[in-house]
Amino acid sequence: MHTESILLVEDKRAMRNMLTTALEEDGWNVCAVSSGSEALKSIEKRNFDILLSDICLPGKIDGMDILRKSRECCHWVPVILMTAFGTVDLAVEAMKEGARDFITKPFDLDDLLSLLRRYVHASGTSLIGSSKGLLSTIERARKGAQTDLSILVLGDSGTGKELLARIIHDESSFSDGPFVPVNCAAIPGDLIESELFGAEKGAYTGADRTRPGRFELAQGGTIFLDEVGDLNTTLQGKLLRVLQEREYTRVGGSEILRTNARVISASNRNLKGEADAGTFRKDLYFRIAEFPVTLSPLHERIEDIPELIRYFLELSGYKEVIVSPEAITKLKGFRWPGNIRQLRSIILRAAALAEESIIDADILEIDDIEQEEGLLEESAKAAKLREKELIEKALIETGGNRKKAAIILKVSYRTLLSRLKELDI
Repeated sequence: MHTESILLVEDKRAMRNMLTTALEEDGWNVCAVSSGSEALKSIEKRNFDILLSDICLPGKIDGMDILRKSRECCHWVPVILMTAFGTVDLAVEAMKEGARDFITKPFDLDDLLSLLRRYVHASGTSLIGSSKGLLSTIERARKGAQTDLSILVLGDSGTGKELLARIIHDESSFSDGPFVPVNCAAIPGDLIESELFGAEKGAYTGADRTRPGRFELAQGGTIFLDEVGDLNTTLQGKLLRVLQEREYTRVGGSEILRTNARVISASNRNLKGEADAGTFRKDLYFRIAEFPVTLSPLHERIEDIPELIRYFLELSGYKEVIVSPEAITKLKGFRWPGNIRQLRSIILRAAALAEESIIDADILEIDDIEQEEGLLEESAKAAKLREKELIEKALIETGGNRKKAAIILKVSYRTLLSRLKELDI
C-alpha cells in the first residue's frame, strides 16, 4: 500500500466517483475535481505525486491545458491523460507536450492502477547533486546524446535511470519529439509485444480497434526501454530487428512500419554478464549498449545527501524543517539499498514526525527498516517468487477466498486481483 497523492480530473460524476473509490481502495490520497479550472486551482494550492486527467473537459480549460500548466509549475510530476477519442495524432501531441502516458476509454481498471503504480516512484525525484561522480555521469550522458548511438543506462533500482534518459533526450536532436517510456518488467509477457509494436483490429480477443504501439508513439522522438533485460528471447529478437532494420509489424498485421525513434535502454542487471552466460542475446546487447552510461548507487556519492534532502523537503512543503548535523551523519553512514527513492521516503516520514521542525537523528527510522530494505537487493525473480509464495499461502489458508486473502495480506482486493494476474496464480 502507498499514500501518494493524486489529482483526478473527470467531469462525468459516475466515472469520477468510481475512480475515486478504486484509487482510495488502492491506497491513494485522492483529490477529485470536475473541471479544468478546479484542477488549476488545486495545482496552485498543493503538490501532487501524479496527475490523472480526462482530455475532454467542459469549459475553456481541457486536459491538454492542465498538462501544459503542470509542465510550467511542477514539471517533475507525471501526467497521465484519459480520452474516449484515442487517435495516434492526439497521443503523439500529448507525449510531445510532456505527458508520461495515455490511456483510452473504456479501459480495464486494473490496467490503469498498474500504470499509475509504474510512475508513482518516479515523482518527486530528480538528478540532484554536485558530487564528482554524478557530474561526470551527466557529462558523459550529454556527450552520448549528441550521437545517434543506442544508449544503455545502467544502475541500481532507485538511482534515477529514467531521469538520466530524459536528460539525454532533452540534449539530443530528438528533443522536439516525444519521450515515450516503457517499463518492460511491469507489463505482462503476453501483452508486451502489442504494447511495443501495436496490434491490428481482431489480432486477439478484445482487440476491437487498431492500437498503436509505443514505437509508433515515439516517432520522431525517443523510446525508453526500462528493465530491458526482462524481455523474453522472442521479443529480444524482434527488438534486434527494429534496431538493425528500423522496421516492425503490428501484432496480427502484415504491413511493414518504419521507425526513426531513438532507443535508450536501461537495466539494473549485469547484462554483459548475462550475454556472456547466454541468458541474454549477445547481438542485442551490443546493439543497445553502443554507448553505456552508469549511475552510481547513493552510498558511493554520500556528499549529495544534504542537497537531496533539501530538495525533497522543499518539494513536499517542508521548507521550514531543519535537519540536525547528527542526523546528517547518521544518514551518510547508511548503505541505502533503496538508493534515492529510499532516502526520500525516510526524510519525508521524519519530517512528518519532527517536533519544532527539527529532524534529529533519533527520529530517523533507519535501524528499524534496515533488514526490510535488505530485501531490495534480492533479484527480481526471487522477490516475485517470494510474493507468489505468500499469496498462495494466504489463498490456501482461506480456502481460495480472495477477499479474505486480501485482508490477511493487508492489501486491497483490487490490488490482490492485479497481482494474481501479473504473477499468473
